Amino acid sequence: MIFADTERNRAAVHEAGHALIASSRGLAVTVIELYSHDGEGGMRLREEPSELDRVWVLYGGPFAEKVVFRKWTPDPVPPELDELLLAHSLCWKLGIYSTIGIRDQVEDYLRAQRGRLELIATRLLEANIVHGAELAELLP
Repeated sequence: MIFADTERNRAAVHEAGHALIASSRGLAVTVIELYSHDGEGGMRLREEPSELDRVWVLYGGPFAEKVVFRKWTPDPVPPELDELLLAHSLCWKLGIYSTIGIRDQVEDYLRAQRGRLELIATRLLEANIVHGAELAELLP
């Protein structure tokens, strides 16, 4: 599927990326949603992830955008909301001084799961919220 590069589509792909990576790390995703038509969304987990899992999940959104749209988001992000910067900072806190390996694995996984990524994003665009049995069917 070809997604137009709009804020709403980016938000759906972004949240789908977070959810796919969380699920791949064994984390239980309870809901994925789009809050409004202006490109904001969220994903909730059943439990608080470890700091390392959090790094992976943080990378999931931006790298999903990169996989689908072939570029990073064009909009500037304040440093306190920049998921790439936050993930990098968490890595340093954990003593991981090169994030290239983690970033490559996240991107490779999302490329391999691109069909599922797009399916989740499409469903999110249709319904604004995905949870329960439907979410369990969509996530690996």
